[in-house]
Amino acid sequence: MREETEARLRQAGMGAVLLAVLAGVFFLFTLWRWGRFVKTTIQYVVDHLAARSGISTTLLYGIVVIVTIPFFWAVGKYMHGAWYWLRGVGPGLRLYKSIHGIIIVLYVGVFFLAMYWVSRDSLAYKYCAVTPEGIHVFDDRVKDPVYGIQAEPCSFDQIVALRRAKDGTTVGPQRLAIADPRTYPFFDSVSHTPRVWYSRSPDDSYSFFDRPGFDPVTGAPLLPIDEATLEAIIRAQDQLAAQSAEAKKQQEQADQKRARDAVAARYINTAVTRRPGSKQAAVLLFSSDAHTFTALQSTLDAALSERGLHPVDSFFTPAFVAEGRAARLLAGDWSQAADLGLGDRIDVVILGKASVNATASSDFAGLITTNLTVELSCLNPARQSVCGSRTITAIGAGYSKEASLENASGKAQPEIHAFAEALHVE
Repeated sequence: MREETEARLRQAGMGAVLLAVLAGVFFLFTLWRWGRFVKTTIQYVVDHLAARSGISTTLLYGIVVIVTIPFFWAVGKYMHGAWYWLRGVGPGLRLYKSIHGIIIVLYVGVFFLAMYWVSRDSLAYKYCAVTPEGIHVFDDRVKDPVYGIQAEPCSFDQIVALRRAKDGTTVGPQRLAIADPRTYPFFDSVSHTPRVWYSRSPDDSYSFFDRPGFDPVTGAPLLPIDEATLEAIIRAQDQLAAQSAEAKKQQEQADQKRARDAVAARYINTAVTRRPGSKQAAVLLFSSDAHTFTALQSTLDAALSERGLHPVDSFFTPAFVAEGRAARLLAGDWSQAADLGLGDRIDVVILGKASVNATASSDFAGLITTNLTVELSCLNPARQSVCGSRTITAIGAGYSKEASLENASGKAQPEIHAFAEALHVE
């Protein structure tokens, strides 16, 4: 009987232990479940607000923790009563049921607010998103709420740009504009320590800064100026100035040439240029009236070809004759050749001013007699010298003006060949 009683007592003790263990597990589970409820509720609210507004989660935690005091207090009051253990009211909610717990919660909220306040300018711990409106800064790795651009840890260049943009604050070395290195105070007048730092580009150009640091373009460390470097800078600037002056001179020459070419294009064929191994002769026969001298031109071209010259009949335009430039050049006005740059384009110029006098015969009805006079001149525009001249006269007859002129042109052929043979062309 005694043994049976002891067995029952042992069974009852084991049952009590088991119940105590189960109660402890249930209690711990309740603490975890309701503590997790508070945490997940706050975190859920903060995460969603941060994702949609871009506001710092640190600030939101502080605000949410404080603002939700009445909420969790109400939850705690609601869960208190007969169903205390079944409903699992744990220490997480008990904080909101006493003045002491509320003070603790307030301090937690104030802590997060203080963290936000002191970290406003901590750009090394911020996240940057480069948007069309500029660099937007966030406390967390969120997306920009307007453009949806993912924020990343702020880079050094972004931090520098933000600091410079804030209230005109300048950070890092500032570039110096040094016009004349011979007169600029590179060194302190008393200590003779450097007042300028520099970086050198691959093209041997120098950039100057007012303090040590890194070149904002290349990222290379800046070096303090010294006497040897200063001498090298002065030599480089002198060389650059010489190159600039030469480039300016060449540009001015090119501009002048373009201006001359623009004027010349009105009077000459600018496509014609001097050719090595061949001497070209610009041929122009003109008169004060509308006569054409096709036969005379052909004879002159053939005579010049026999003389070793290549005749160019299309060198001068009608405006050269119409505006009197041909007559002035024939009269010895060499400015016409200089203005148009004839010496750079042609070897010699053959000008012929022709005059025609046609009369009807009184003895033979319909017969026309033409007196042809041609003042021929060979000009060397490069040397501005005359290389030959001759006045040719010939008389021809025919039953039309064209026929009588062609007859006179034929009779002038021997003199034209004589003119070409007598030219002083090297």
